[in-house]
Amino acid sequence: MKRFWSVLALGLVIALGAGSAFAAGKGNKPNKPNKADKQQHKGVAGTVTKIDGTSIIVQTRGKNGAEVTITTDDKTKFEGVNAIADIKPGMRVMATPDTGTAQKVIVREAGKKELSKSEPPKQ
Repeated sequence: MKRFWSVLALGLVIALGAGSAFAAGKGNKPNKPNKADKQQHKGVAGTVTKIDGTSIIVQTRGKNGAEVTITTDDKTKFEGVNAIADIKPGMRVMATPDTGTAQKVIVREAGKKELSKSEPPKQ
C-alpha cells in the first residue's frame, strides 16, 4: 500500500510539472499581427496613363478601379527601370505604400511575362 501511494504521488508531481511547463511555454510566443496591420503594407497597382514630373498617374483595375496619382521623390527605389524618366504610358506598375510618397515602385512592360527564355512554359 505504501508503494501505491509513492507511485501515485510521483505521478501527480510529474503531471503537475509538465502541465505548468506547457502553460508557461504558451506565454512566450509572440502575438500574430492582425489583418489591419497586414493591410497597411498593401500598394497601388495599375497601368500608367501619364507621367507628370515626379508623379505617376495610374489607372487601377477592378470594380473599384480609379485614376490614382503615385508621388515619388529622390528616395524612391525603382525596380525594372533606372528612374522615373524610363517609365512610359502603358507600362504596369506596383507602388508601396498605397498612401503618401512611394518608397518602392516595381515596373514591367504591359503584356510581358516574367519567364526566362531557357525555361519552357508551364502547361
